[in-house]
Amino acid sequence: MPTFVFLLALLLTAVLLASVTRSISARDKAAFEAEATRTADAIRERIDTTTTLLQGAAGLFAARGEVSREQFRDYVAQLGLRERYPGIQGIGYTARVGPGAAGEAVVRDGDDPPLRVWPAGPREEYHAIVFLEPLDERNQAAIGYDMFTEPTRRAAMAHARDTGAAAASGKVILVQEIDASKQAGFLIYLPVYRGGAAPRSQEERRRELQGFVYAPLRVGDLLHGVRGNGVREVDLELYDGTAQEPEALMWSTAETSSQPPAHASTRQLDVAGRPWLLVMSSRPAFEALSHWRLVPWLVVVSLAASVLLAWITLVQARARQDAEQAALERRANELALHASEERARERAQQLEELYGRQRESEQRKDEFLAVLAHELRNPLAPIRNALEILQRAPDPGLAQRSRDIAQRQLRHLVRLVDDLLDVSRISRGKIALQWQRVSAGDVLESAVETSRPLFERRRHELVVSPIDGAVEIECDPTRVAQILTNLLNNAAHYTPEGGRIEVEANADGDTVRIAVRDNGLGLSPQQLREVFELFVQVDRNAKGGGLGIGLSLAARLAELHGGRIEARSDGLGCGAEFILILPRGRPAAPPAASS
Repeated sequence: MPTFVFLLALLLTAVLLASVTRSISARDKAAFEAEATRTADAIRERIDTTTTLLQGAAGLFAARGEVSREQFRDYVAQLGLRERYPGIQGIGYTARVGPGAAGEAVVRDGDDPPLRVWPAGPREEYHAIVFLEPLDERNQAAIGYDMFTEPTRRAAMAHARDTGAAAASGKVILVQEIDASKQAGFLIYLPVYRGGAAPRSQEERRRELQGFVYAPLRVGDLLHGVRGNGVREVDLELYDGTAQEPEALMWSTAETSSQPPAHASTRQLDVAGRPWLLVMSSRPAFEALSHWRLVPWLVVVSLAASVLLAWITLVQARARQDAEQAALERRANELALHASEERARERAQQLEELYGRQRESEQRKDEFLAVLAHELRNPLAPIRNALEILQRAPDPGLAQRSRDIAQRQLRHLVRLVDDLLDVSRISRGKIALQWQRVSAGDVLESAVETSRPLFERRRHELVVSPIDGAVEIECDPTRVAQILTNLLNNAAHYTPEGGRIEVEANADGDTVRIAVRDNGLGLSPQQLREVFELFVQVDRNAKGGGLGIGLSLAARLAELHGGRIEARSDGLGCGAEFILILPRGRPAAPPAASS
């Protein structure tokens, strides 16, 4: 019998591990794809923003006709390019000048000296940079440059002129790159026509072209601007065009590695009419965030549980053998020694008491194992169904809903295991609090946001009274949020759908009191005395009642903070109120949680 139990437990462990590993792989892939999508969307958004800024500058010329250098400088200064839009080197205006003497063209107003156009030489038309703001040392180096003389820039300018829309150039080195640290760059051009509006025909657009508003961009600064310092767990490679060719590489954070990345993704971007190729791959740091590191621990715990079940079965078998042997001895003594009948009856009574205690212990154990098996099995069916749908269904919407279901059920499994581990750590005195001074309102808000999806699913009305933001407490904010989340979830589970749940927090001298009040099932006097005991459930039929460890875990975490939780109720059907009371300062010697 113990061998059979051990083999059955190993089989269940193997099934659980297979399910968990598949879920972890799917989660990691989804996380990487989400990061890749966020990065591509951020680049698109910055390019769209740049185009919008250029349209505003073009509108300035359309509204005023002639724009002075001071007016253009004031307009660009109001945009705050360097602070709000890192990567955009500036916004400039290049004027179209007809054929004339090479080298100079009078294109500026007021007392400004004539602008010297470079490179020198006779051409059919000139496109000299007249304005470029903010006019720092880099941008000063570009004033007067005729961008129409360079083939890559000329192709983009001609495309913008003929279409009347914004056009991006290919990969170039900006003339602003005046120091040793040079980056690849590109430019976005928007045509400005005489009269403001774009002519209808291409011939008219070429004839009425007044110039271009444009923005030079450094690729490295652009990527840092849209992603901060970048996600340290993902490498980026950006190519001009649609092919991964070395000469088309504009920016790369990839490092040489002997191992291929676990995840990779390619996105094609449309940058003002020009295609870009964005290649992203995961770094070892991203893979270190995966829950794969928990699998060995899960194996160890599962094997330990299997051995424990086999050992319990062995002990029970031996106990039955001992009981049977005792009964045989008792009958033999009754036949052999009539005088020992009284002692035999006493021994039988003791054995009955022992059997009773053993049966009671077995009943509690069986109830807990049944609830635990139920809670662990329930999420597995939706996860399995979601995985089968992902394998069969080509519908992206259905696939996304299936992934959401699998992730939600996996989070439920992880939450159950985390609660069991926390109970074990507290009972063994192995839990360590990370003390911080934080705002009580921030901790409460974090707990409310964690529980809000449950309230919305059960259509509860949640009323949270504001707390003074200056009220601070010294605590482990993660554990205090866990306490409040358990209280909120408990109120949601034991309140019929459409109920009302109120949260009120206030400072009371040296303590902070946070009350969670509902109009749900309520508690009897007997239940009030037992509600914080381990594995106690008020109503086993309540939806989402769990294992009966949430309130017990919350009470023990409150004790570790030097606080407590009080439960109040006027009786069954009258709702309940749970009050968390915590000291505002860190206790000199935090008490150990009761086991």
